[in-house]
Amino acid sequence: MAPHLEHDEFFQSLTDLLSKTSQQAHGSVYLTQKPLIDVPGATTTNTQPSILIRATDGNTNAPNPKSTSKDGKIVKNKSTKIKLSTIVTPGDLEAFYTRYAEVCKAGMTGLKKRDRRGRKAKTKGGAAKATKA
Repeated sequence: MAPHLEHDEFFQSLTDLLSKTSQQAHGSVYLTQKPLIDVPGATTTNTQPSILIRATDGNTNAPNPKSTSKDGKIVKNKSTKIKLSTIVTPGDLEAFYTRYAEVCKAGMTGLKKRDRRGRKAKTKGGAAKATKA
């Protein structure tokens, strides 16, 4: 398992990952967090545990069984899964989350707004279909 990154390294790598994904015009970035309870190296103060923050790009190293070459052999995807993680101590949480929010907001500039025009015409049971006379 790769070692956990320092906060500055984590933010730089996360910025790179978000920009790479938005330039490709498709793909996902998964952000997760969980408390570290009873883990060596994690500190707890006032019953607040350290927090593990992770980011991955969603690629898997497993081959897709539907993607085959001309001779019938399975072709393995060459891209590797990017995994980032860092541990945040309870004393650094507020400063970390402030910068984390800025990085995430900056990385979401390429998102498109959802098209909700069709939703207004639909109602429960489909009884609101307009007929022209």
